[in-house]
Amino acid sequence: MEQDVTKTGKVIAVCSAKGGVGQTMIASNLAIALHKQNLSIALVDGKLQFGDIAVALNLRTSMTIKDVAEEFDSIDHTLISNYMFEHESGIHVLPAPDRPEYAELITKEIMVKTITMLQQQFDYIIIDCGYAFHETTLELLDLTDEILVATTLEMISLRNTKQLLETFAQLDFMEKTKIIVNRYDMESLIKAEDVPVMLNVEEAHYISNDFKLTSQSLNIGIPILSLRSRSAIAKDIFKLSGKLFKKTSDVSGSKVKAKRSVSFFKRQKRGGRNEFIKSTAK
Repeated sequence: MEQDVTKTGKVIAVCSAKGGVGQTMIASNLAIALHKQNLSIALVDGKLQFGDIAVALNLRTSMTIKDVAEEFDSIDHTLISNYMFEHESGIHVLPAPDRPEYAELITKEIMVKTITMLQQQFDYIIIDCGYAFHETTLELLDLTDEILVATTLEMISLRNTKQLLETFAQLDFMEKTKIIVNRYDMESLIKAEDVPVMLNVEEAHYISNDFKLTSQSLNIGIPILSLRSRSAIAKDIFKLSGKLFKKTSDVSGSKVKAKRSVSFFKRQKRGGRNEFIKSTAK
């Protein structure tokens, strides 16, 4: 469904092809890093059934995207920020529902319109997307200016990531996709510098490994950039945010984004979108 809205805010999605690769850590800390460049930031938890953002940031709020869904017909871009929680870091957060069964209330149409409304209020919208083969996630990826695919040096993670990128190539997403190798300096038989070749990409971006710091951050609900702003992980995320800000600032805000995934799915001869999702999820 086309949105007759002038887009302003940039949308960055953080996704992965496997759980446990640090996706939520990257999304939440990246949002804070961008905010430190005097930018208004919205962080949206797109993992609707089992979202982690509220726990990772120790949010004390009962307001979630479920409330947006329940009052959707009466909300416009001037009211959407009322449903956001302002974190002490300065970013505004829209958490996932606090019960997994509520996820079915948030349709892909609601998610897409919510993001487009946020674009009129914030400089950047960061979405913690979850697995990229989910139907709603694919709709969100179509709106993005940048897609960050998180992976690690584990063979299963790299294998799944390669399959994900092959799908992204069919959807014409690769031009706006970046690979983030989390824990790149962990002990592994696979060398971090070999990842771009393995995934057939020009480059990758790297985030250091500090399991103790990351676990502490998530357990107490304080982002690494607030807890240890001079740590190696924090420096890597600041570096990534600087690159993203420079690139998206160089792109004209008037660029027209085509509905590529929709046209691609229309070309599928066997079962359309749902059949494609089922086949790629195997």
